[in-house]
Amino acid sequence: MREETRKRLERAIWIERAKKAGIGLAIVAAIGLAFGYETLDVQVSNTDVNGTVTDIEPLVSKTNAADGETVLVRLDGGQLIRVLAYKSRGIKIGDRIQIVEHHHATGRVTHTLR
Repeated sequence: MREETRKRLERAIWIERAKKAGIGLAIVAAIGLAFGYETLDVQVSNTDVNGTVTDIEPLVSKTNAADGETVLVRLDGGQLIRVLAYKSRGIKIGDRIQIVEHHHATGRVTHTLR
């Protein structure tokens, strides 16, 4: 085999190896980014806010729908949110209630009834 043919063959082999290594690194980076995003969603800061119950709707659920209800709450800041509550709490329209506002590091905001 001639020298220049051998060099071209070795170069082609190294290019193929580099492609496979690049694809492998891209997959590992994508998995790392997914885990990083998940850890951001786990970081939560909680804030207590107050609001007034504006409406109560039945809970739409496949299981135990009779135990809960969807409560619409107008927060003191003006935002209208929905939270889930047990019917046993006896919440009525016009009641003042405390809500916990969960700010996730990803920017997502969720609410729960205190």
